[in-house]
Amino acid sequence: MSSFEFVFSLLVILLGLGLAEVLGGLASAVKRRPALSVGWGSGLLAAWVTSETVIFWQIIWRARDALPGTSTSLFAGFVVTGLYYFAGAMVFPDDLDRRTTLDDHFMQMKAKVVAAVLAAIGLSFLFRQLVLGQASWTLLTWFDWSSLAVIYALGPVVMFTERRRIAIGCLAMLVVLDVLEPVAEIIWPS
Repeated sequence: MSSFEFVFSLLVILLGLGLAEVLGGLASAVKRRPALSVGWGSGLLAAWVTSETVIFWQIIWRARDALPGTSTSLFAGFVVTGLYYFAGAMVFPDDLDRRTTLDDHFMQMKAKVVAAVLAAIGLSFLFRQLVLGQASWTLLTWFDWSSLAVIYALGPVVMFTERRRIAIGCLAMLVVLDVLEPVAEIIWPS
């Protein structure tokens, strides 16, 4: 087993569990329709957490040649992927049977979910130098840097606004940005 396989196995378990939380919550909510209204907010929040988790999974893969099998890599990766798991687990409530809409849950949890994803992204950049050294910065494209700027501009708006429509609009832009990631890779391969 290579160093990368050793570290990757722990990280993908947590990322996979986080995705399962989002998808399981979405499936449970959809099964309860039409008695339960999922709403744009919860749907977009689920889509954004899912796409950010998948993108982070890809980032780990891109770092495979430089990722060492050290305790630092394991603990740093655990913290970041744990935050992605936490975000995924918070998107949908556990008490779906007692609800008719997810709008209130969305407004209550959006700040926690977005904060967890922003923290995961921020910490992953903080840990890059520590874990990968100088090689970490060569793995970033101009689109990565631009995406970060947009995420850190819109993310706090989603977190702090009390207007559902503004939060939904910002989340829609964040989802579109993540969907553009594969398009950018096709146009500008790294």
